[in-house]
Amino acid sequence: MTSEQAAQLIDDTLDLVHQRLMALESACQGAAQRALAEEFREWRQPLGGHIDLMVCPDFPAS
Repeated sequence: MTSEQAAQLIDDTLDLVHQRLMALESACQGAAQRALAEEFREWRQPLGGHIDLMVCPDFPAS
């Protein structure tokens, strides 16, 4: 996966997370909304303004 593909995957995931957070808010499911927000907190508000991507050990280079 290229860095551009990884960035697009993160953007797409964050779009889906945002949609789900709005749906949970509409359904008054505060606990689930808080859990999802916490799960993706670092992605949505990365320290230093960027997300560090790391290669998995033993993952074949593309």
